[in-house]
Amino acid sequence: MARMRKKKNLIPRTLACADHYFDDPKANKGNWRSACNMPEGCQLFVEIGCGKGMFSEKMAQKYPDVCYVAIEREPSCCLLAMERAKNADLKNLFFIRGDATEMLEFFDKEEVDRIFINFCDPWTRQNKPKRRLTYRAFLDMYREVMRKGGQIHFKTDNDPLFDFTLEELAASGWEATCVTRDLHHSEWDSDNIRTEFETKYAEQGIPIKSTVAKMLEK
Repeated sequence: MARMRKKKNLIPRTLACADHYFDDPKANKGNWRSACNMPEGCQLFVEIGCGKGMFSEKMAQKYPDVCYVAIEREPSCCLLAMERAKNADLKNLFFIRGDATEMLEFFDKEEVDRIFINFCDPWTRQNKPKRRLTYRAFLDMYREVMRKGGQIHFKTDNDPLFDFTLEELAASGWEATCVTRDLHHSEWDSDNIRTEFETKYAEQGIPIKSTVAKMLEK
C-alpha cells in the first residue's frame, strides 16, 4: 500500500482542528468523557486505525450521545479525519494520533464500551502474526480497558486474517457473534456503516468478513 504524501501546512491545519484533537491524550486516561465535554454516563467507543475518517464521521453522526475517539498513527490521514469532524461540526468525535500499542496508556480499566477495528494490516505476506491487531496480546490489552460485556467490532477483506482472528478470539476469552464471510449479503448489513476501503472492495466484488466479539469473564 502506498504511503500517503505528507500534507502541506500540517501544523496550522491541525491547530485549526483543536476542538477534536488532544496534544497529550495520555492525560485523559480515566477521564475521557469529561475531557470531551460528554456526560459521564455516556458510552465510549474507540476506533483503531481510522484512516481518513469516513467511518468515524458516520458513526459519530449515527450515535450523537456516544463519546467517539478514533486513533490513527499516520499524521496526514489523521489530519483529514479531523477536518471531516470539524467541517461536519461533530461535537462527539475526537482523535488520537498514536498507535494501538499505547492503548493501556490512553485508557483506564473498564473505561471503553466498544472497539472498532476495520481493515487493519493483515501482516500475512510478512508472516508477522504478533503485529496483527487481533493477536492475543492485543486482545488482552483491549480486555484491560473494556467494561464488562464490552465488544470488538471487526471487519476485513482478508480470509487468512479473518480465520486467524476467530481463532485468537476463541483462545482469549471472547465470544464471536454475528460471524459472516459476506457482510453485504447478510442480515447484519442493514446496520452496517461502510469504510473507504470497504466501498472500494465491494466495487471489486470482494466479500467482506466481519464479526462482533463479546468479552467473556475469565
